[in-house]
Amino acid sequence: MATLDPLKQNPVSVPAWANWARNGCFWFLVAILAWAPFPLGSNREWSWSLLPLLVAGCWLLWTITGWATPESQWNNLKRLSVPLVLAGLTLLWATIQGLPIVPPGWVHPVWTDTANLLHRAVPQTISLNPWKTLGDVTKLLTYIAVAWIAFCLTQNADRAGKLFNAIIAIGAAYALYAFVLSLFGTEQYLLFYSPPGQASYLSGPFVLHNSFATFEGLAVIAALARLVELAHGEILASKGIRRWASTTLQFTFGSGRAVVIATILTVSALIASASRAGCFSTLCALIAMVIPFAFLLKRGVGTKWILIGIGAVLSLLIILVWISGDTLTSRYEDLIDAGNADEIRLALWAAAERMVADTPFLGLGLGTFQDAYPMYATRVLPYILDKAHGDYLEFAAGLGLPAALAWWSAILWAAIQMGRGIFSRRRDRIYPLVGFGATILVAVHSSVDFSLQIPAVAVIYAAILGIGLAQSYSTQKSSY
Repeated sequence: MATLDPLKQNPVSVPAWANWARNGCFWFLVAILAWAPFPLGSNREWSWSLLPLLVAGCWLLWTITGWATPESQWNNLKRLSVPLVLAGLTLLWATIQGLPIVPPGWVHPVWTDTANLLHRAVPQTISLNPWKTLGDVTKLLTYIAVAWIAFCLTQNADRAGKLFNAIIAIGAAYALYAFVLSLFGTEQYLLFYSPPGQASYLSGPFVLHNSFATFEGLAVIAALARLVELAHGEILASKGIRRWASTTLQFTFGSGRAVVIATILTVSALIASASRAGCFSTLCALIAMVIPFAFLLKRGVGTKWILIGIGAVLSLLIILVWISGDTLTSRYEDLIDAGNADEIRLALWAAAERMVADTPFLGLGLGTFQDAYPMYATRVLPYILDKAHGDYLEFAAGLGLPAALAWWSAILWAAIQMGRGIFSRRRDRIYPLVGFGATILVAVHSSVDFSLQIPAVAVIYAAILGIGLAQSYSTQKSSY
């Protein structure tokens, strides 16, 4: 079978077994994305341990495919060489933090004190908890693997569309599932553990409503983008109000009904989660996605349809907030008089800032906030404080500023590339646009929470990122 090289558009002979492996890899990836949220966001030891094994199996299938097209794989590596090198340096440093191979001056003093107390040698590492650090390295490797597989698979526009639609469907399915759980007065936690959960708001398969909000927010921006894209070719606004109304109804109850239902479900679930940060982050993402169109307006790219799309999106959001947003509204009103949870967050941030100031270059070890907090806390709190509720501070405290900056630079590079793709592509702009918006969403939410530390959220974002990058280059369709 002859296919096209994604870069050079030259015929590439691909054996049948490689195509079988590629298709198997694709549907395996879809299955992973569908499964990951169900076991409490894959954020328990057993469910997290299963996730990298599943991704490794998917990677094995992709490796088989890569053997058939080595030149394409090399070209893919060259395309993403900058973010891969930056991310690789970050992971290399995190691995060094967890191994007893560093100079004595780099070892955290706690290990010297421990050795003196026990009167025997103990591993001398930078990390306060080397096992946790190396475990988090595995997590980051898993997310990179998902993004890489999605990037390689979705350079073909047809597969990009299928994976994109699958993500929307997964988000809509879990939104419906969340409402079903709420209807029966139960929660996902009870399916796996006997003690009662403590969910106060709609959280679906996740433990925390904020994580669910980020997950659904990613689905929301994808569904809304697809809705506007499909409506562009179906709804006629230039032939009078009656024609507009009739084509709108035909689209809503005809060819567009699936994406309309998905949009309503995901937006409703996002609002019902009552996550202030989740809703605000999604709104920031939607605004960031609209801004590029302001520049495209100057180039005459569908002015009327852009305005209609924006109006439709805003109208839908207003209606849904009016119907189901009472709890969310009350939570925003609570900001006037910050409650206990917000005070705790400020205490965590203050402790994280002291961690960064204490070890700005070496860090305390990736993922060791829980171990470090008692040494830097100024308040005793009756909780297990394993997250800083601010990924930037926690990441910098764990890795040190140089390695953290390298990781953030890799994501920034990807965002810039997708931003360029919005303008360089003549078709399929939706994918880099949503990838760009998803990056804004998680970037804003990460400033006040830790949703990206929930594996199910991270793999969905990684898949969207992979699609957005793959379709950000101005290339012809590839059949491979």
